[in-house]
Amino acid sequence: MDPKKKFGQNFITDTNLINKIVSSSKINDKNVIEVGPGRGALTKELAKRAKKVIAYEIDKDLMMYLDELVEENDNLEVIYEDFLSIDFESDKKWELIGNLPYYITTPILFKFLENNVYNSATIMVQKEVGERLISKPNSKKYNALSVIVQYLTNVERVVNVSKKLFFPVPKVDSVVIRLEKKNNREIPLEKEPEFLKFVKACFTQKRKTLANNLTESYNQNKETINALLRENQFSESIRAEQLSLGDFINLFNQIV
Repeated sequence: MDPKKKFGQNFITDTNLINKIVSSSKINDKNVIEVGPGRGALTKELAKRAKKVIAYEIDKDLMMYLDELVEENDNLEVIYEDFLSIDFESDKKWELIGNLPYYITTPILFKFLENNVYNSATIMVQKEVGERLISKPNSKKYNALSVIVQYLTNVERVVNVSKKLFFPVPKVDSVVIRLEKKNNREIPLEKEPEFLKFVKACFTQKRKTLANNLTESYNQNKETINALLRENQFSESIRAEQLSLGDFINLFNQIV
């Protein structure tokens, strides 16, 4: 069966890469949700180590591959539905694994971040997206998503992946990223939605200064914002992409 373009299917063909993803995901004797198992190359290895694997596959034509794996592994369940349409609930913690189709990377990422049932995610994403998630201040790729992800999780690059390791060969390279939820975060839980809103406000218009973005977003006097920046040893012309996560937390606690 040929991969389907409408589902963004690019199947992993490299055994070493599969083993690297499984070992880095730290899923031994844990519960795993896999998104987009495809023909089951990664699924097969996950089932060898995990306590339980539930795989969500939108393409029912792949049953011919996956149902055979289910018969061979009593800890594996395959659900032929769109993962994004599922409101998954559990009293257990789950690890999310997936070679994500590029066109649904962002909604899957936010589903992971917003749902407390997931403890970690080891995901393969387009290289540009992955580099944005791990980028640091003063980088061209550093934006609100970078700050939000790094606030909510400990995120790291696992391995860069050449496009040549897939069938069919995609147009761009990929990267495997591992994100692990932080248990103790700096902002009280009830204030976190406002903090995430604050971070987005800081980056509203990237070409504008931080002071201008905050003045417009919070309807405050610009001189008040500039005075606050000076008190924190920041230039009045500083832009959001120059601030660290700690800087955002500190400013939020003083402004909001």
